[in-house]
Amino acid sequence: MALIAQSDERSSSERPASKCAQYVGVLVATLAAFSIGTYLSWTSSALPLYNANDTLPVSDQEGSWISCLVPLGAIPTAIPAGMLADRFGRKKTIWATTVPLFFCWYIIGFARSKIWIFLARFVAGAACGAASVVVPMFASEIAEQSIRGMLGTLFQLQITAGILFAYATAFTDSLHVIAILCSMAPALLLISFPFIPESPAWLVMQGRKNEANDVLKHFRGVHYSTETELASLELQATEMRQARPNILELKNYRRAIYITLGLMFFQQLSGVNSLIFYAKRIFDDAGSTLSSSTSSVIIGVVQVIATYFSTIMIERAGRKLLLFISASVMAVCMFTLSGYFRFQSSHDLSSISWIPLLSFAVFIVIFSVGFGPIPWLMVGELFTNNVKSVASAVTAMCNWTLAFLVTKCFQDMVDLMGISSSFSTFGMISLIGTIFVAAMVPETKGRSVEEIQIELYGTQITIPREETAAREA
Repeated sequence: MALIAQSDERSSSERPASKCAQYVGVLVATLAAFSIGTYLSWTSSALPLYNANDTLPVSDQEGSWISCLVPLGAIPTAIPAGMLADRFGRKKTIWATTVPLFFCWYIIGFARSKIWIFLARFVAGAACGAASVVVPMFASEIAEQSIRGMLGTLFQLQITAGILFAYATAFTDSLHVIAILCSMAPALLLISFPFIPESPAWLVMQGRKNEANDVLKHFRGVHYSTETELASLELQATEMRQARPNILELKNYRRAIYITLGLMFFQQLSGVNSLIFYAKRIFDDAGSTLSSSTSSVIIGVVQVIATYFSTIMIERAGRKLLLFISASVMAVCMFTLSGYFRFQSSHDLSSISWIPLLSFAVFIVIFSVGFGPIPWLMVGELFTNNVKSVASAVTAMCNWTLAFLVTKCFQDMVDLMGISSSFSTFGMISLIGTIFVAAMVPETKGRSVEEIQIELYGTQITIPREETAAREA
């Protein structure tokens, strides 16, 4: 009886007494993701105001550059951000990226020259690219295993919340007010993040075990027994120092690279960023009975709700099934939008002017439960830990590059072939994406790293010891 009681007492001490500090830490850190969302969708609310006020007229081509400079700026910062986070810490790197996220809003909102807008958008994009790598890293390292998946989805959820917030600011009809409102999220992060402790995993990597112990007690509760988790963190740190992953090692994971880069390709070339960046203009052109601002806000609300429920769907349904359904329904939505705009010029479609809003909403919902989060999830499931950080950086760079190309080329596509043919092109790409998913993508739900590697390569790639130990535990 005494042994049982002692065992129960030890087991109880190893369970975190409180998860509140973890939720607070991740919520504060992902304010950077909220800011990314506002930068991505700001063009939808702001670009029409430049020409409406005649204070700083912006041509269609200039507008496309203003839109695409955020993803362009993000491209070169993905890999250096991870290195800076390893050198100076996750906390300092996140705080440093927040500084330009805050000040760039005031340059954008009060600029009297388009050159300053271009420059601020590019610098803000560089900060967005760095934050998109370091913030999820920090969130995963402070969260305990039982809630790591849920806390990991907060990054994407905060992005969608930021998109909704920027859409809602269109009701102000003031570029100054929009910029001030959008600067509130990075301002709150700058003020509050110094009070959030550093990642315990990074502290262990620096040999600061006592500080890591204190941080674990902060995030898990003062009565939490840290010995087991500290030992696991030390083992992981040792393995990472020995492995020293580099991009050349990805040659051993060719099929995983083809799959993840393919998923990123079809994610971005589905046209989702074109819809988000130009939502207000699309609804204006569609002649919807609702105002374009109201329609954009409805889309933003739908995206937030869909992203919230995507976690449940991903865990209950298979990754491959959701990707297949997502790609096929996105294709239908794009073909529907294409058909509407094709017949709009020669027919009175006022009685069915709700079709663009419905198609847009369904597209966003199905994207948010499929091709939105799952490609990022697959990166973590198709690669072993010794190359996961390198693979994540490569796929992040690929994603931002494709986002830039689609955003920049959308206006050129519309000028060259019309908005109807542009949407049908995106629909055709998503249709090809369904074939890619069916033929290339394995189901990873509920499967071990060894099982996935055997399916991909017909043999088992050497799994780092910390992964094997974690599964055995």
